[in-house]
Amino acid sequence: MVVIGSVWDRTVEFISDNLSAVVPIALMGIFVPLSIYTSLAPLASSVAPAERSVIYGVMIVLGLWSLWGKLAITALALDPHAGRAGATQMAGRRLLPAIGISLGLLAILLLATAPVGIALQLAGFDFAAAASGHAALPGDGVRDFIVLYALLLGTIVLWIAARLSVLLPTIVMERRGLGALRRSFRLTRGFTWKILGVVLLYVIVAFVAEKATQFVFGTILGLLFGNESPVSLATILTSILVGVVATGFTVLAAAFCAKLYLALRDARESIVNAR
Repeated sequence: MVVIGSVWDRTVEFISDNLSAVVPIALMGIFVPLSIYTSLAPLASSVAPAERSVIYGVMIVLGLWSLWGKLAITALALDPHAGRAGATQMAGRRLLPAIGISLGLLAILLLATAPVGIALQLAGFDFAAAASGHAALPGDGVRDFIVLYALLLGTIVLWIAARLSVLLPTIVMERRGLGALRRSFRLTRGFTWKILGVVLLYVIVAFVAEKATQFVFGTILGLLFGNESPVSLATILTSILVGVVATGFTVLAAAFCAKLYLALRDARESIVNAR
């Protein structure tokens, strides 16, 4: 039986015992791309289409950079004795499979959200006006459909997130490609509700912490330095502070999923051996 509390204790113990290796990876692999990403994001809606494409391209690169950081933290949590050098090397070797699977999952998610766009288009929604912030709201029937569909899709996404919570550790530890998806579903079978509770708690706490940091420090720094443009000293400093909070939660999540993978793998092997 996998006890979530024990997994959490191992996660905290790993971070405290390996802080000298975790911090450099977290800074270079997660904090830097996240801070740049949050600084660039406001620009995307206020520039010309050509410049917007460049910004989106940079944001994709930053996302891949952050994925490498998560893989490195995951590899370190799975094998702390390999050290920082071993973890970063493993992250580099497993980056391409992780990118391929992540892009596939993203494509599926975009397809799943297509009914919302179709419903808005059939209702005559002006997407161009929406991009500039001047669109009229759709009718009640369309809004009701979007809300219900979003609730259904959100529930399904959370369930899948719980089942794929050990996907990255599986990619790293077992050198799998697409087979990591099936393996992750197999490992989490029977533990879905426990993991789902952790996922919900993590999403809520991380969201509240990041938004609170953004609101409080964004307001204070905006009053001190001014906030007249999408990218200013206030927004950059706020992005850095939000990046610190987001980095902490990202490291915690990556390490926890790695320790959860080890616990689930050991539990599954024990069940197989017992049979």
